[in-house]
Amino acid sequence: MWGNLCLRAQYAMVKDDAIVCAPSPFIATDDWFLLGVLNSKAADWYVHQVGVTRSGGYMEYKPVFVEQIPIPQNVPEKERTRVASLAQAIQSGQREEVPEYEEQINDIVCELYGINNREIRILQ
Repeated sequence: MWGNLCLRAQYAMVKDDAIVCAPSPFIATDDWFLLGVLNSKAADWYVHQVGVTRSGGYMEYKPVFVEQIPIPQNVPEKERTRVASLAQAIQSGQREEVPEYEEQINDIVCELYGINNREIRILQ
């Protein structure tokens, strides 16, 4: 699930017993790899290209924009597992490692999208 208005991507896996306040769109899946990709700088950049910006720089993360994100296909199991593990670690509360783990996810996702070094600088 994710919030409707955010400054940057903030997708999260929600437990079965969670109470969610509207508007909070969601994807009915337990795919941690997908969560990692959605929270990557590459996917967030994409939403900023197709989405709507509101005052204060907040982006509308409406499903109509999020569903357009091209998710990498035919990903080798090693990379899929690594991104999923990192996404789980980030959400589990290992706060001190979060920036390092996010950077690792960004590196893997950029490689999966075939983004070169010049393009990576644009994302940042």
